[in-house]
Amino acid sequence: DEILKIVRLDIEEKNALVVYDDLSFVETDPNHMKLVMQNLILNGIKYNRSAHPEVKITAESREKEIVFCVADNGIGIDRKYQDRIFEPFHRLHTKNEYPGTGLGLSICKRIVDRQGGKMWVESEPQKGAKFFFSLPLN
Repeated sequence: DEILKIVRLDIEEKNALVVYDDLSFVETDPNHMKLVMQNLILNGIKYNRSAHPEVKITAESREKEIVFCVADNGIGIDRKYQDRIFEPFHRLHTKNEYPGTGLGLSICKRIVDRQGGKMWVESEPQKGAKFFFSLPLN
């Protein structure tokens, strides 16, 4: 809810819908998790040509971890670029197409890595993207 308040103007400007399930509790730095979620939500809205961008956030408890998923109905990512998008300053589009620095996903991945988790994406062009990250249960 706090994150949605922060990104409220972006959501309203793009006529986006952000929904989330009952998310699991995990002990971690709340500011870092806010940054990760905020970045993934905003990317789902920004990299989207739909008249109604949609972002759905879910969490699944597993034996030793919680896996979060931030899924969107955006432009998607070709498989050949899916590892490279987590590299600093790596952009798939020009700044005229989509503004940004190319740092957001690399920062998110670094945060998740430092918490002992993993981050990855599953996507196809024009079919949206699902960004996953896992965090260990303490």
